Amino acid sequence: MKLNHTQETREAQVRLLYEQLPYALLATILNALILTAVLWRQVSGSLLVGWLLAIVLVTGSRYASGRAYLRTPSANAESRRWGRHYLYGVASNGVLWGFGGFFFFTANSYVHQVFLAYVLMGMVSGAISTLAPVRGAYLVFLIPALFPYAARLLSAGSEVHLAMASMLFIYVTMMGMISHRLHTTVAESLRLRFDNLDLLHDLTKAKDRVERANEELAAQVAEKHSAQDALQKACEELERRVKERTAELAKSEEALRIADRRKDEFLAMLSHELRNPLAPIRNALQLMHRPNVPDSLVKRSREIIDRQFDHLTRLVDDLLDVSRIVHGKISLQETVFEIATVVNQAVEGSSPFIEARHQELCVHVPEEPLWVKGDIVRLDQVISNLLNNAAKYSDTGRRIGLDVDASDQWITIRVQDSGVGIPKDALPYVFELFAQADHSLGRTHGGLGIGLTLVKRLVEMHGGRAEAHSEGPGHGSEFLVHLPRQKAPVTERYVSPGGAAVVSEEVLRVLVVDDNHDAVETLALLMRLEGHNVAVAFDGVNALAEAAKFQPQVVLLDIGMPGMDGYQVAHELRAREPKRSMVILALTGYGQPEDRARAEAAGFTGHLTKPVPPELLFAALRAHSAER
Repeated sequence: MKLNHTQETREAQVRLLYEQLPYALLATILNALILTAVLWRQVSGSLLVGWLLAIVLVTGSRYASGRAYLRTPSANAESRRWGRHYLYGVASNGVLWGFGGFFFFTANSYVHQVFLAYVLMGMVSGAISTLAPVRGAYLVFLIPALFPYAARLLSAGSEVHLAMASMLFIYVTMMGMISHRLHTTVAESLRLRFDNLDLLHDLTKAKDRVERANEELAAQVAEKHSAQDALQKACEELERRVKERTAELAKSEEALRIADRRKDEFLAMLSHELRNPLAPIRNALQLMHRPNVPDSLVKRSREIIDRQFDHLTRLVDDLLDVSRIVHGKISLQETVFEIATVVNQAVEGSSPFIEARHQELCVHVPEEPLWVKGDIVRLDQVISNLLNNAAKYSDTGRRIGLDVDASDQWITIRVQDSGVGIPKDALPYVFELFAQADHSLGRTHGGLGIGLTLVKRLVEMHGGRAEAHSEGPGHGSEFLVHLPRQKAPVTERYVSPGGAAVVSEEVLRVLVVDDNHDAVETLALLMRLEGHNVAVAFDGVNALAEAAKFQPQVVLLDIGMPGMDGYQVAHELRAREPKRSMVILALTGYGQPEDRARAEAAGFTGHLTKPVPPELLFAALRAHSAER
């Protein structure tokens, strides 16, 4: 009979916490001492000493609690109470580290800011294995430990600090997901262990019954044989079940090891890929700050910053897309269009990267119109990812092929390259999240290993499938995307967004509203360079007052502002002008579908997600102004 081992599982989870406690406390003391030594000349000595003493007191209290738990015979029976005591200690430790992240933030030293972030993220990464056994324990430490430091990054307000804050929030999200996976694996392993104990107990009882039966039936030879046969079958069945459960436990343990290894590999790659663009940005900014720098060098520095900023933006967008797809929060804007339309768009977008590597792109699309149903933006992303992947993994001067074929039911897009190829053992995992064939320090190709995952997931959302083929290293790769073929629609063809656009050269009165002064200043300057009259405001109350005096035709409005947020400002502006002639565009970092719906309900004319390319903003401004 299978028993419910909820209580035993809880007791085992709490015991795991306390058994690993000494190592966590030792790491806490060592990291606190190192941080105090490094920041001694940067932060008030009394503040550092007081914080260190608090760390020591909390650590000592937690150590004493751990010793008491291990010495108490009835500790398992009181697992809930001991579990709460442990969480109190974890929360106290997280608050102290959050205090350090907030008050030890050195505004005049980027090196010490980065070192502080390194220590905090190291503590959070190390805690994941010790706190995973109990659900929620990891978040009790992670949130108070990192969010104060994130608040300081946001309050600093520079592009680098905002980029670091964005990366920190992505890091927090990914660590939360990994912690949840680890907790699930640990809980399942404990459940299987107790189930195996039940099976062993059943097997022992069965053997006892066999021995008693043999003693009782010693005189009855014929009956004894039949009884032995029946009991032998029962034993074999029980042993088979034990082997099955043991195999399941081994698989769970292997899955845990693989998950832990992939976590480490991904964190290393994420750190590498996010730090790499920051180095040239920092160097370019340092060069621009020097006196008497030639205009040519300033222009080149700006180009470097733009290029690296675009790279960072693509990394963040890919991470967000993966997160949305995994959690089912992405929706497709489906239309019926010719496959040639999206192929041409993808080729146009990827050509600069391919041409920069002096590679040859050969495209073949049948003259016959081939129709598909889907989201043209997402399918553009699929083909662009495959083309960029082929270019990245091919040497300079190589050929890349893009062919489109069709059958009665399917349209097939084939991307071929003669690059580095894919090892046979890595081919089955090429579409898995964070999977890369090369994790060495000397690898020549960057990336997080999520581009092909996006390809597979997006294609499957369109009812298709993706395949990868390679003869091995040095023999190139071939990727196939199969999409359901559609009949030609009766309605008009899809028109590319780059087609006919309404252009208005009207000089407009533009009100720029944002609590970030740098954002307001730069955006206002861009608007003035376009010839528009511009007024600015830095909060919701002043925005309403300025709108009453300035009577703007266009309002560029941030959402997340202290006090009166952008939704309230838009609602009040609409209440003042019932004809809705004013164009109100949201410029915000909130870009989820529910954010767009809320903006529309509040009275916004349009919704643009930061960072907004200037050409996109100008195009939206012209289009909405023409409609007005």
